[in-house]
Amino acid sequence: MIKPPKIFLYFLIIFFALGTLSYFIPAVGWKLGDTGLTFRWISLEQILKREQQAADSLLVASIDSVRIDSITIEGLPLVDSLAQDTLVVDSISSIPQLKYPEEFREMLYGFYQKVSTAKDSNKIIRILHMGDSQIEGDRISKYLRERFQQKFHGSGPGLVPLYDPQKQFPSVWIKNEGAWSEHVVYNYPRLIQDNQYGIMGKVSKIDSVGESTVFIERSGLAMPKATRFYKTRLFLKSIQEPLTINAYWGRDLISTDSLAVDENITEVNWTFEEAPKKFSLSFESKESPLFLGLSLDSVSGVALDNISMRGQSSPRLDKTNQELYQSMAEYMNIGMVVLQYGTNMVPTVTEEYDFYRITFYRQLEILKRTMPGVPVVVVGVGDVAKLSAGKVESYHHIVKIKEAQKQAAFKAGFAFFDLFEVMGGEGSMITWVNGDPKLAMSDYTHFNKPGGKKVAQWIFDAIMSEFNNYQEAEKDSIIVKSQK
Repeated sequence: MIKPPKIFLYFLIIFFALGTLSYFIPAVGWKLGDTGLTFRWISLEQILKREQQAADSLLVASIDSVRIDSITIEGLPLVDSLAQDTLVVDSISSIPQLKYPEEFREMLYGFYQKVSTAKDSNKIIRILHMGDSQIEGDRISKYLRERFQQKFHGSGPGLVPLYDPQKQFPSVWIKNEGAWSEHVVYNYPRLIQDNQYGIMGKVSKIDSVGESTVFIERSGLAMPKATRFYKTRLFLKSIQEPLTINAYWGRDLISTDSLAVDENITEVNWTFEEAPKKFSLSFESKESPLFLGLSLDSVSGVALDNISMRGQSSPRLDKTNQELYQSMAEYMNIGMVVLQYGTNMVPTVTEEYDFYRITFYRQLEILKRTMPGVPVVVVGVGDVAKLSAGKVESYHHIVKIKEAQKQAAFKAGFAFFDLFEVMGGEGSMITWVNGDPKLAMSDYTHFNKPGGKKVAQWIFDAIMSEFNNYQEAEKDSIIVKSQK
């Protein structure tokens, strides 16, 4: 066994060797012959300088950061003493605005009309929040959902997959018994026939014969409105063998449904007078259908669905079955799409991003074709930073990426929200990471929970910035009609 004195001696030898390299190797490095490569070593001076810069940036960030104050939310249901987030309001001096071509206003007002009347008309209006890993884990969506449901009624976490192996969705707990598999549109090889991945870009399947179960339970990490759902809708497709579905409230069997072979979209739904704490579905069949998703909503109001695709720079709609996509969109009453991509394009450094503008525009055109009349809000990429030569600095080309997104959005007739600008522009991510409160993770890429709250508030405020004008226009229209 190696004794402690020997370990200490080894440590001193290694420390002395590394210190010697740092002292003798020049800051510019050594050229390795004609290879064009340079061997560099971080010097002691650079290390000490970096530590001082980090301390300085922390001081500046703590001075410049915006304080977030919590507010009391009235009229929200209490959920068995579960620990929950409280919604915050940022004390920004001006309301963030959407930028859009004039033709978008009519679609925006149409959205206002739908959500304003959803409760009285006993309808659910869905908002799809689609994006990359920046929205994964319901990080931004859960706060955006809470704001819309507070304003326009509604509850529940929205559309969820029946199988969540990575536990990416903390607003409701999903557990499975039996052999299940997840299939997503951006993974290769694509094993789903005819690319039938549906509105979520992913489907679940049962890989075992016999009985398999999915358990749905309230989550202590959910926002207050999301903890209660009163209507559950199960969406299936391609039922190749007769399927039996047993539904349980807790341990009590509440229904049994037998489904015949059917290639079309099939819905089975359950409505509750009281929101269940635990709900489960068991399935028996010789062959699994395609499980397109399970919506957990109220009976009226707004539902907001988190649809995240890690590692992607677009929703990959060109790779999914667009006929099925359009059918689901029509069936589920989509009121708006919030599209938040771009983070995964940042490591691609080039002079021009026309290729991305063209690719992104094609995705928007598919949305326009499969969801005619539905307004789309493109949330531009935010600031991202990296460690370079011992110093943290923002990527300088993010302006070009977000401009490509803006041009694609305008060409498609949709709105653009400039997150990069609202964050504070280049260098703002460094402030977000080092500030007090800390608003982003130490990877200088992803927002943390407080940062997600702030971004969600900005998006909500921007979408709702025209709402007062809409209400005034509605009043004027009613007065004119009454005078005729």
